[in-house]
Amino acid sequence: MGQAIRHPAPLAIAPVSHAPPRGGNLRSGVQTALFAALFVSGLALWLWPQDAIVVLAHLVGGLVLLVLLVPWLVRHLPTGLAHSQRRGFTILSWALLAAFVLVLVTGVAMSLPVGAWIAGVVWFWPREVTEALSFLHLWGSWTAAAGFVLHLGLRHWAWGKP
Repeated sequence: MGQAIRHPAPLAIAPVSHAPPRGGNLRSGVQTALFAALFVSGLALWLWPQDAIVVLAHLVGGLVLLVLLVPWLVRHLPTGLAHSQRRGFTILSWALLAAFVLVLVTGVAMSLPVGAWIAGVVWFWPREVTEALSFLHLWGSWTAAAGFVLHLGLRHWAWGKP
């Protein structure tokens, strides 16, 4: 008879987890990527405010994010709150929501003169209002970005607890 055939060692199979999935779906991935792109384009506008293409892309992207985010939050919040088991995570999530609301509301307020211009009316906020809106929008976006990274890290990434 011939030589015995040696088989490789059996593969170790990881146990199957029955925990709910921690990752998002395509829509939440698109929203995350869009928020990241808006954050980067916002920084570019802060550094180089005269770039009209970036202004337009930032405005359109912000409106798209608003349209995508509001219905998603209406569905995500009740289920997220029902499953939240850590007080700190829940508080962070509410702070993140407040930061996103601040950024979205100030962004919409700053885009109103653009809408007026498209409608044929030349109108601007008073300078003090524009400066306050810009300040809140900029620093709210930094707060939202930091909170978003923490939120994803604690909930959806491997180093967070379920």
